[in-house]
Amino acid sequence: MTSSSPRKPRTTPRSTRSRSEPVLGVAAAFLFGLVATAEEWRTFLHAPDAVGVVAPVAAAAADDDGDDDAKTARKPCAEENEDCREALQRLREDRLAGIDLDIRVGGRPGNDYPCECRLEGETFEPRRFATTLFTWKAAGYCHKPLYFEDWQLERYGHSHGPLADPFFSAAHFFTTLPVLPYKMGVELPWECVYPLGYYRPGDCAPWTVPAIPISLRGMAVEAATVTGLVFLLP
Repeated sequence: MTSSSPRKPRTTPRSTRSRSEPVLGVAAAFLFGLVATAEEWRTFLHAPDAVGVVAPVAAAAADDDGDDDAKTARKPCAEENEDCREALQRLREDRLAGIDLDIRVGGRPGNDYPCECRLEGETFEPRRFATTLFTWKAAGYCHKPLYFEDWQLERYGHSHGPLADPFFSAAHFFTTLPVLPYKMGVELPWECVYPLGYYRPGDCAPWTVPAIPISLRGMAVEAATVTGLVFLLP
């Protein structure tokens, strides 16, 4: 049997459902955006090239470097000065009383120093040198005659004193000058005179008076010189 009465409406009105759906969408979008923003911010903070992170780190590093530079500028040789003070302290503590005069070699033989091979039980044998005869031989040099030589003073050092020596030397020169032809006749100017017969250096040479040499050739030269001067002088 068919009822002719009209159909009843729904219990939930359309207006209420239509207003709640936009609110839920906005809330979901807000939450999603918030999560996305938080995730991006976290990624941004952990990024190595992030400007917001690198700048503070660089600033901190610059501050540290600045502090180190400042410390270095204040004390440029701090470590060297410390080493120098320690070295000076050790030097001041090194006294003469601390020097060990023991020169014995310490340690173990074969490890710290070579092993010693001692010669023991041997009979001493002296060296047997061949008998050698050595004689002194005079040198072979010579010189021309020294007519004005004062050999007592010049060879042996027999002096009359610093004040009297000039006068004795002058007397020796002027005494030798008249008899110079006689001396030239005894020892010719071109002859070679050897230094034999004198005392050697270092020997005790006594004060002697030389003998006057007797020479016929010297007399003849002296006489010829005097005669020539008599005829030359007016």
